[in-house]
Amino acid sequence: MEDRKATVAVVGLGAVGLVTVKNLVEEGFDVTGFESNSYIGGVWHFTEDNQTSGCFTDYEFPASVPSHASAMDVQRYLESYAKHFDLEKRFRLGVSVQNIKYHESDKKWVLTLAGGASERFDKVVVSTGPTSHPNMPKIEGVERFTGEYIHSQAFKRPEPFKGKRVLLVGLGNTTADTVEALRGHASEIYISHAKGIYIASDGIPSDHTLTLRKLSFLAAIDRYSPALFDFLFNRIVGKLQRERFTMQPEWRLSPALPVHFGGVIVSDNLVANFANGVVTSVPAVQAILDGSTVQLSDGSTISVDSIICCTGYRKDFGIMDPAADPTRDTPASWYALPGSHGKPLPRLYQNIFSLGHPDSLAFMGCVWFFSGAFPLYDLASMAVAQVWAGRSALPPGAAMASAVDAHHKLVCARASQGPTPGTWVRQSAWEPWAHATAGTGLAENLGWGRKGWAFWWRNRAYYKLLVDGIYSPFLLRVFDGKRKKWDGAREAIEKLNNN
Repeated sequence: MEDRKATVAVVGLGAVGLVTVKNLVEEGFDVTGFESNSYIGGVWHFTEDNQTSGCFTDYEFPASVPSHASAMDVQRYLESYAKHFDLEKRFRLGVSVQNIKYHESDKKWVLTLAGGASERFDKVVVSTGPTSHPNMPKIEGVERFTGEYIHSQAFKRPEPFKGKRVLLVGLGNTTADTVEALRGHASEIYISHAKGIYIASDGIPSDHTLTLRKLSFLAAIDRYSPALFDFLFNRIVGKLQRERFTMQPEWRLSPALPVHFGGVIVSDNLVANFANGVVTSVPAVQAILDGSTVQLSDGSTISVDSIICCTGYRKDFGIMDPAADPTRDTPASWYALPGSHGKPLPRLYQNIFSLGHPDSLAFMGCVWFFSGAFPLYDLASMAVAQVWAGRSALPPGAAMASAVDAHHKLVCARASQGPTPGTWVRQSAWEPWAHATAGTGLAENLGWGRKGWAFWWRNRAYYKLLVDGIYSPFLLRVFDGKRKKWDGAREAIEKLNNN
């Protein structure tokens, strides 16, 4: 078994890094967390939109926090999480890691810090997160524009845009939130987008309508007939949209991008803002002609004072030595696919483990599917902790490389049809692996095997609550397994379902 006191550096202390530190410490590793900022929490520290990403698997939000928590609530939650699990003593805040390189001579990872100092570790988890590097679109003539040209990450408050004509580039949740923030401040608001999108109401959190049984059924369909799954999912979301909203053709929201390509916004405000003339839909940006004139793809022009790019984020592996960069072999054919949007395709086993150093190098933030981010990376980091602790095993190197090849073939096929981040994984394949590797015990205790039948026989009411009650992250800590069980999981689940 691996030495439990092996030293591990976790680079980046946003939500992803925090839960990674906690799960590694829980398995006895000597963990140091590095964060270039003077605070933890990453994007949550300065975001002012209302958002929610679920919670971690063994720590609840305070009862006073609404289902759609504000970013301030999330930031407080993260700080409380770090304090509760006594993680703060392991943090090195305001310390920027400039380079990560493996030294074959002593089998150590060397972290070069800002200022030139270096430190050595047995293992490294790069957890700079999926939202650390804004993705700016390439717009012809952008250098001619004389107004504000920023990414939505830099949008803090609407007052500086009072009386201005604002163009939002891209259509997603952040766009809807930014429109609502600018309402009553900007004199005109435009949304520039090339494709349509579905809009879902945020009145009831989607995770409050899901159960483990429903999710298992959907996963089975996705596993055996992905096309049918995508078809049904689009039909369901489309039906919900029609029941909640009346759409107008001039908003250019139809035909919508398929849901599995990210074609859904959760917002109760965007449709009303379209209907009330607060915002105007315009075609995609073609070029910027002068200091304020934007040419659109249909040849028309608009005059604006500010441009805010709501165009998401990209993963960046610039701190890695080239030999350890998982994107170093990304083929040119990937970048040529229309759905890749020029973002890298990491070559990692299960989008986590380095193929060259699976026993000592892992990456968090490279797994994406429709899920709450916090429980997703709690599960992913549990899996890393169990592998490195010797309780779960990875396949041989050749088998891992073959699995990555097969996965990349699937990712490329999707990217040829629509927007597909290189971090995408098929949920119905990834989650069973992650649960087995982390040792959550869900499949064994709630499945169709002998252990599952025995649990049902002894605990029928509780079994029904777990399977047919509201699906929550706490399910991952109910049963004894490889990862640590949370004794408060049952109480948290019962409380959630009784509210």
